[in-house]
Formats: sequence, C-alpha cells, structure tokens
Amino acid sequence: MVNDLPGDELDVDELCILSGLLSPPTQETVDALEEMARGWAWLSPAVMEIRHLGLPALRREYDRLLVTDDCPARESAWSSQVLAGGGANLERLYRQAGISLQGREPDSLAMELIYAAWYLEQDLSNAPAGWRVIWHHLSGWVPPFARCLQSHAQVELYRALGARLEMLFSERNTRH
Repeated sequence: MVNDLPGDELDVDELCILSGLLSPPTQETVDALEEMARGWAWLSPAVMEIRHLGLPALRREYDRLLVTDDCPARESAWSSQVLAGGGANLERLYRQAGISLQGREPDSLAMELIYAAWYLEQDLSNAPAGWRVIWHHLSGWVPPFARCLQSHAQVELYRALGARLEMLFSERNTRH
C-alpha cells in the first residue's frame, strides 16, 4: 500500500484473521489459533488460556460479549453514519466484490474487515479516495468497540483482539 494513505500498516491476512475471530468460535477456530499464534505474537497468551478454558467457555464468552450486545460488533451500534450509507448499500458493495454475507449483518465488523481486505488487494493507485472513506469509517467506530472488548472481556482472546483492533484503527497511528 502507498505510504501516504491512512492505515498503510494494515495487512490483508491479518484483517481476515481478525474477521474470523469476530465469528462464533468453533474447534477449527481453536486449532487455527494455535497455528496463527506462531506468526502473530499478540495471540500467544490467548491460546494458552483457551487450552485451559476449552471451547465451551470460549463460546459462552463470545455469546456474552458479541451476541447479547455487551460489545456489539456492528457499526450501527457505534455510529449513526454506516459505511456506504447503510446495510442495503453495503450488501451491494459486497456483491460487487464477490463477498458473501454468510449469515452476518452487512454492518458487522467481520464483514467490513473482509471488504477492507478485498479493497487493499485492489490497485489503490486508482482508488485512494475510496480507501480513505473505508479507513475513516473504520477508525471512527472500531476504537470505541475495541475498548469495550478490552474492558468487558473475561477471556484473553477478546481482550487481545480489542487491543489489536484499537491499535490498528486508531487515528493517532495514521500516517497521512
């Protein structure tokens, strides 16, 4: 990515990982975390805790935080200005990009991260204004959501996820 654009430190693979961590945990998630922790040091403490707690406890924590709305991972819960003007427009963007909702809400952070990853894979020299719109929307609502995760999570995975999201999408870390 060109250095004068905001969020130039974002990595497509990491955005996909973060999106996956915002989805209901499965045994496949736990197995993948073991592998991912080798390359993403911020996941290591969470993996050790998950080994001890087990998948049922991780699922309960996911439900408590993200399903029962302690920390909703939806832009509409944190901002009155939803990316692309709302869910229907987001769905259209996703369809144009070949991205399936897979049962998720269009304004879910998981979906917006997948779209951001897709956008980063495109030739941004032709569309930097579009990236700035995506970046500013994410940096406007992800940090408060991330701080909610950090303060409400009882499992390290979600505290670490919150810290990582806050670090990546904080306006103060922008180089523009």
